Amino acid sequence: MHKCRHFRAFWLCKCGVALVLFVCLIAFVAHFASTHSEDVNLAALDFESMDAIEQQAWQLAEEIVGASRDAQERFVTKLLNTYYSVRNSDFAIFCNPGGWGKEPVSADYQGQSCLAGIEAKLTELGYRYCIVDDVRTGSGLWNYLFEFKEYLTHYPSKAKELAAEIDFLTQQVTGLKIIITGQSNGAAFTSEVAKYLENNPKIYSIQVGCPFWYQAPEVGQSLVINDSGIGVDTLAKRDLMTLLKVNCVKLFVIGHAPSFTPIDWMITRAVLVFGSYDFNLGLKAPGHEYIWEYPGVGPVIEAFLVDNFGIE
Repeated sequence: MHKCRHFRAFWLCKCGVALVLFVCLIAFVAHFASTHSEDVNLAALDFESMDAIEQQAWQLAEEIVGASRDAQERFVTKLLNTYYSVRNSDFAIFCNPGGWGKEPVSADYQGQSCLAGIEAKLTELGYRYCIVDDVRTGSGLWNYLFEFKEYLTHYPSKAKELAAEIDFLTQQVTGLKIIITGQSNGAAFTSEVAKYLENNPKIYSIQVGCPFWYQAPEVGQSLVINDSGIGVDTLAKRDLMTLLKVNCVKLFVIGHAPSFTPIDWMITRAVLVFGSYDFNLGLKAPGHEYIWEYPGVGPVIEAFLVDNFGIE
């Protein structure tokens, strides 16, 4: 009797997993089809009714995101909105959040404190600036999966798109300088964007608390901070023993989640990890906190700003 129940539960679980995978496959096919539908030929657009900025934005969109009309419209809309926001500024500060990149920097206390410090210093130096929150991940399963894929492959699509947008702005807005900032995963993303723009003298970057598994390339006009001056950043310095000790309970739960096949194992672990981050119960990393008031953060960034933008 017990064997029968276990056997039935086992097959119910297997069928449930198969159903989930089938639905995901259908959703993926639909998503792929929608993003490649309605291809547009730029010759068909009414360029005569557009000003020069709009024309160049559409031409750049075709080059960067391909022939999909929806993708081009999203790119052009975002690019033009940013252009009209920064065109009267001396600086544009692009802020890349950590984690999944789904919340603006203003929603995070660490990012907010650093941003406020940068704003105060630029104001003191007499500059006009504009803040651009670059939220790189939208809502929905596919947006999460796409962000995960991009992170594993060093952001080949997202970094290229943002770099093209930033390069466009420096060409169209006379005298505009841009600072790209990011914390944790956002620092890795910032590094990839800066790599595309290393030959543009108007681009600067500030990368804070980049995780140890990402090796940031050396790019000029960049500030890399991996020590807050308060304590060792276990995530940046690869202190695996400390990370294991402070997260042993969470890792035990993840390690003992029920699974019947390798696919089940992947799904249950993904659900636990994704869920924990969604509810702000993610893995802990002692020292992975960067507040403007810390000696290795605020003073270091201030010195970087003065060295590069101080009035002589």
